Amino acid sequence: MTTHSPASPAIQDNSIATTTWDAIIIGSGMGGLVTATQLASKGAKVLVLERYTIPGGSGGYFERNGYRFDAGASMIFGFGTEGTTNLLTRALAAVDATIETIPDPVQIHYHLPNDLKVKVHRDYEQFIQELGDRFPHERQGIRKFYDECWSIFNSLNAMELLSLEELGYLMRVFFSNPLACLNLAKYLPQNAGDIARRYITDPELLKFIDIECYCWSVVPADLTPAINAGWYLAIGTTAASTIPKAASAKSRSN
Repeated sequence: MTTHSPASPAIQDNSIATTTWDAIIIGSGMGGLVTATQLASKGAKVLVLERYTIPGGSGGYFERNGYRFDAGASMIFGFGTEGTTNLLTRALAAVDATIETIPDPVQIHYHLPNDLKVKVHRDYEQFIQELGDRFPHERQGIRKFYDECWSIFNSLNAMELLSLEELGYLMRVFFSNPLACLNLAKYLPQNAGDIARRYITDPELLKFIDIECYCWSVVPADLTPAINAGWYLAIGTTAASTIPKAASAKSRSN
């Protein structure tokens, strides 16, 4: 795998232009890098082209006046050691690489109107307790909603995550883990808003869940598929919630 910027003298190397590549990846963002590593790990000859001076895309950074800033969102997951949703760990392992990580104790710290401050703690029970303290009349509904999100996440974390458009993959996954597949199937026609309103009536709390969904999927709960919500809203309170040791943690205000 090779990465070059247009300004690099190496891009003028005729060997690059004359080499026969099995795959050429345009852009060295997280998606491009993972795709390249997976192809390279299977023996493919891969060329990665990047116009910027460093790889990483939204996972990269830039510097101004001696300060370093993240280029994109600082929410990072997939470095866990259990289950199948530890995608970054697996991608690195495929090329015999590792990265040192540290636990992320609070994935997001919300600062909202009406003095609503809520931390999405790594400890699930601590998060449920804090949100329940803010909405004591909705404790039961909060528990049921987020437990249902966890049920979805556990099903996802029990199966190999590949393309849902490949029939052969779907059949293989179903026969290897039918209960997880059946659990997910019932959520296909649902969205996060459907599930939230099943248990919760407080409009302020429903707006909070809208913001929770928006932070991960950039759409409110009614437009966030239930399976996506299960992934996003549970991942912040799992052992997989870790960040690279040199990464920054941010507080998000809405």
